[in-house]
Amino acid sequence: MNIIRPEENAILIWNLELARTAYVSGEELTSLDHWATGFDNPFSDRLEKLGVISKANKQAIADAIQASTQIKAPTNSFYAPESIHIELTEYCPLKCPMCYKTSTCSELPIDFLLDIIRQAAEMQVFQIALGGGEPLVYPELLTAIRKISYYKMASTITTSGVGLTYERIEELKHAGLNHIQISLNGSSEAIHSLSRDGFNDGLEALKTLQKAQISCGINWVARMDNIDDFPQMIELAKACNVDNINILRYKPSLGEDYNNIALSDEKILILEKYIRNAKGIRLKVDSAFSNLRCKLNGRTSFMSGCGAGRRFLAVSACGSYMPCSHVNMKERPLEHSNHLHHVWRNSKNLAMFRNLGHNISSPCSDCIYLHGCYGCRAIILSQSEDFNAGEMHCINKHKKHGG
Repeated sequence: MNIIRPEENAILIWNLELARTAYVSGEELTSLDHWATGFDNPFSDRLEKLGVISKANKQAIADAIQASTQIKAPTNSFYAPESIHIELTEYCPLKCPMCYKTSTCSELPIDFLLDIIRQAAEMQVFQIALGGGEPLVYPELLTAIRKISYYKMASTITTSGVGLTYERIEELKHAGLNHIQISLNGSSEAIHSLSRDGFNDGLEALKTLQKAQISCGINWVARMDNIDDFPQMIELAKACNVDNINILRYKPSLGEDYNNIALSDEKILILEKYIRNAKGIRLKVDSAFSNLRCKLNGRTSFMSGCGAGRRFLAVSACGSYMPCSHVNMKERPLEHSNHLHHVWRNSKNLAMFRNLGHNISSPCSDCIYLHGCYGCRAIILSQSEDFNAGEMHCINKHKKHGG
């Protein structure tokens, strides 16, 4: 199923089965407009082969292209979020060494959650990502998933897998859940336990998900202590028939030394080789790994850089809105509101992310990948008081404008 949404001089095409968003603007938008009015071309042919569009979408795409000339989005962002990341609860039964949460065991009130879902549907948000803490312990999880499904949005959960029985998976499927990501940082308990708890829970969950035949993937955080195990992780993922591995950038955590855990430049380049050489599995690189994404693509695009505040926003278990759940805004006040549309258009915290391209310092300000990257503010703010500081350690820092 494809959902087509107009943006400012662009359109978004969301494919539910592929869980993939296509952002089309500029010359590509002109090519798609020609296709919608009856003229095939290489660009539209490629999208059709990828399953992003079909002949049935022609009228919807033509209408969206026409509407896109009337849309006015906030600076450097979508008119509405592509996805919303919701922290249902801060509680988790596991004790992971790399956890970045300071838990007060807050839990999102169900009435507030259901109202966010309703407003998200009105704004044509594509996907609601449910997390925690551990989302499986949230008592109203099925209620939330049913409501997301009712509004024809996609729902995903990210879980350790603890307590994820076959019967529970069937309940989630029946409620309308589209996809489950299992957090797993190693192909063996010895490697996984260096950063996460619950290896056996995660592994058993993957096996059970395979039997239940529901779309699933693995969330894998790239670290110095598991990078050499990544080829084995790929083989484990293929053996469990998962749909994807989501490669996450390590962000600062409470009990670890970031400088000893984060990948060195040398190891990031090794990860790049692993990704390029992988066969038989879909690998997705998290937007916080924007420097790696730019290197893999060899170019920048609106979709390649950090999406915090531009393509998505997060909601904490205490009901505050954030550009990203990993970012401590420090001196900025938490933002609470009952009006999602107002937050998206007027949030001062989101505006700081959207204006990074104008305010960021070197070496990022001189980099050819600036407008497809922006670095990771969670990392920057753990090392500096300056929100607009550039990332000093980056595999792309030598790529200068005009160089």
